[in-house]
Amino acid sequence: MQPPGAVLRPSGMRITGKILGAGALLLIVTACGGGATSGAGSPSSSSAPSSGTASTPVSVPSSVSVAPPPSGAPPKSQPTQSVPPGDTALAPGQLDASALPDGYPHDVSLANGGTVVVIQAEEAGCNKLSAKAGEQTPSQVVILVTVAKPPRGQMCPFHVREVTLTVPLSAPLGARKLVLRPGP
Repeated sequence: MQPPGAVLRPSGMRITGKILGAGALLLIVTACGGGATSGAGSPSSSSAPSSGTASTPVSVPSSVSVAPPPSGAPPKSQPTQSVPPGDTALAPGQLDASALPDGYPHDVSLANGGTVVVIQAEEAGCNKLSAKAGEQTPSQVVILVTVAKPPRGQMCPFHVREVTLTVPLSAPLGARKLVLRPGP
């Protein structure tokens, strides 16, 4: 039994915590929504209110980086899944990838004067891609593409990696047809 007139601290602390939490939320919402802007959407460095509403300056930790606004110029990176610099594209109709299931790579180019087949692909999670030369006849070259899947139940990261698979040929591809098939 508590003495008469005693204050219950736990519930009082809960109320104080709720009030402080609501105040912090209000401060965050006000700071995010009420910031003044100038020019082309860039944040203003002054803390003066913009149309009669008060704004509170917010300090950003130095570990947080802010990307500059887009400049309208095209990106300087090369597009992915295209013919790498120095490689040559196959002639139209020279590639037959019809035997490959969905999700297998189809982006192929030639390097080293046509003696190396270069396959641009994406691996996801624990899947591992590989490719090797199969039958090479005067009319066609077969490349076997394999996607090795992890054992059932293995945990895998959820990310995608760009990979380049290179397959040396015994002779330049030339005008021969390049056939991609699923490997063992």
